[in-house]
Amino acid sequence: MKDINDLREQFLNDKFKKYDQGKEKYTMIPQLALKQVAKVFTHGAEKYGEFNYSGKGDVLRYMDALQRHTNQYLTGEDIDESGVHYLACVAANALMALDGILNGSINDNRNKAYGKKHMAIVTGK
Repeated sequence: MKDINDLREQFLNDKFKKYDQGKEKYTMIPQLALKQVAKVFTHGAEKYGEFNYSGKGDVLRYMDALQRHTNQYLTGEDIDESGVHYLACVAANALMALDGILNGSINDNRNKAYGKKHMAIVTGK
């Protein structure tokens, strides 16, 4: 016969059963880094307007900014003029470019000399 603790545990397990296998685990995203990225987006919203990155822009504009921030970090700078880490700016630019690619709102102005074969690796098309 099961004791009261076993019955309680079975009841709680059955009552709070979750079917979340295969779902995204957002808690796996490093939270301190995510907070810095959120600060980049907050500063951008205050300076340029909310969701300004959602319009039709050029992917190379984000890549240029990403490279500039990467260069600033690699040459010894850590914090940008808004007080956030340069690598958070890198991540934010990558996220904005990826968002535009995934929702089809970005102008793909990469060098076409590399051809469709190389582009397919990145876009999956």
